Amino acid sequence: MDITNLLLDYRITSHCDLGCDLCFRNPRIQDSSLPSALNVIERMHRMGFRRIGFTGGEPTSRADYINLIEYAKQMGFMTYLSTVGHRFIMDHERLNPVLDWVGMPIDGIDKRVNSDIRSDKMSNQHRVIKNILTWLPNNNNLINIKLTTVVSQSNVNLLADIVSWVDALPCKIQAWRFYQFCPLGVGKEKRDKLEINTGVFINKMEVLKKQYPNIPISWATFDERDKANVVMEPNFDIIIPDGENYTLLGNMLTDFPDKIINAIFGNNEIMRKCENNRFWLDEREFTA
Repeated sequence: MDITNLLLDYRITSHCDLGCDLCFRNPRIQDSSLPSALNVIERMHRMGFRRIGFTGGEPTSRADYINLIEYAKQMGFMTYLSTVGHRFIMDHERLNPVLDWVGMPIDGIDKRVNSDIRSDKMSNQHRVIKNILTWLPNNNNLINIKLTTVVSQSNVNLLADIVSWVDALPCKIQAWRFYQFCPLGVGKEKRDKLEINTGVFINKMEVLKKQYPNIPISWATFDERDKANVVMEPNFDIIIPDGENYTLLGNMLTDFPDKIINAIFGNNEIMRKCENNRFWLDEREFTA
């Protein structure tokens, strides 16, 4: 993996009012100004980065989030947006020409499972996904769709039902990542209720893949996801999630490019995990 194919996750905001128990955002970090954010995106491009993911918090809660995506695409980036999808349809006209991928969660197809794994405010998330995947085929969609599912005790025996439900919708997806429940952060409070054994998780995934060979299903255990993302905070600090901690690598705005590049690419384990965690991007790569 080199600098051109590393997807760097840019947390453009820490704001989100959905209260998900799986969230690892740092609510104490203030959003940057739009000029500062655009400056950093341009600096990333000069350094050689070519893939950027816009995350949060909930990134669409930032009023100028599309301006950031538009600027990144203008610079030549592959663009990815991680969102719950509440604004996706209303913003689709502007996003369609500049967004290469959107990632959205679906953990269940009923309110109980969604509330168990996420929060009460996310109880109707399956309806959000249904509305989007029903609306897109008639609206000239150019954006690759990736779904994400957190697998826990709450939904481990319902995975086939979830996949079958999505497969019946008219818009076909390009990637679907299943993640083993992570009992860290706030998730520790739900450990007894939601934690799932790694062996059970892998077995369920292998069975699901055989059952639905034509759906782009892939998965990652908690260990495979740990240290598998390079993240830039709203204040431009570059971090690697490491268990319950973060390893600070530098600051994209203030540090010299050589320091940043060496800090990111000098750890072979992190690079291997990042590459394995994002292999699905190369299966449906955009054309600049």
